[in-house]
Amino acid sequence: MDKNEVKHYLFVDDSGSKNWDTPFAQDFVDNPPARTDQNLDFWRKNYFVLGGFHINTEAMADLDRLINAKKQEVFGTKYVEIHSTALRSPKNRKKEYLDKFGITENELREFVENFWYPLFDEGKMQLIAVIVDKRYYKKFRPTRGPLEIAVETLFDRNELHPNKNCIVIFDQMEDEIRSKKRDQGKVFQIAGTKIDLGDGKFANKYHHASLSFEKSEKSNFLQLADMVAYNVWRQFVDYGDEWDNHSNFGEHRKLKTYSYFERISNQFLHSNDDKRVNGYGIIKLPDPRNRFKGWHLDEYVKE
Repeated sequence: MDKNEVKHYLFVDDSGSKNWDTPFAQDFVDNPPARTDQNLDFWRKNYFVLGGFHINTEAMADLDRLINAKKQEVFGTKYVEIHSTALRSPKNRKKEYLDKFGITENELREFVENFWYPLFDEGKMQLIAVIVDKRYYKKFRPTRGPLEIAVETLFDRNELHPNKNCIVIFDQMEDEIRSKKRDQGKVFQIAGTKIDLGDGKFANKYHHASLSFEKSEKSNFLQLADMVAYNVWRQFVDYGDEWDNHSNFGEHRKLKTYSYFERISNQFLHSNDDKRVNGYGIIKLPDPRNRFKGWHLDEYVKE
């Protein structure tokens, strides 16, 4: 298919470490460390997330104009990268936004709270995230990393999307955008997987139109994908055990949430019949709750 005919994109960013930082021990599964400040480093290293969204070209054009105009108004230029880690740290906020663009903390907060996150409420982005819980993956450690596991699942899930012939754009992982080595090379290899049709014939396993990498500093949409990846990662760092433990879903079936995850939660891909998100827009690997109905759009409570 001619790329000029493609009307749909999938933007993807990652959050967390791509390495097997968490040692394998069954006790980490059976008796996981408490979610305390003392164990924060364990949980931060335990999860790897790919997050992003599907969007059509018409919505992209509208959002791009809107974002660039607002950035120009607030920062004096459209060339500013909105990044989760910079926003979360007072030191980084001062360096990357306040001092650099001569704005106040209140002006930055106004931009983030009343413009940036409300973009997700426009209904123009269909969010998706894949979470790898490293504690469980003993058998893959010698041969495959969290990145490969998540990427393969992401492409498999994209095959079920009505616009599976989309253009896929990942945030740059290597020094060179066009590099097909190291982590980017792993993504390209999976994206180009072939299936054996028999009689010496092979076909592409996946139907996306193309795959490329771009610098997030030059893409408003990769900056938005960063918000998805980071906030899903943070949700599982803070409340991953709530997701795993179906007993928390009693009569009211409420899921505790990280506040900025809540801000975007209603835009995740879901089933049309019961708005189930589990297995659609949020794919947790592995998921002890797969045998249960799963999480639905209205089943969260802010902490």
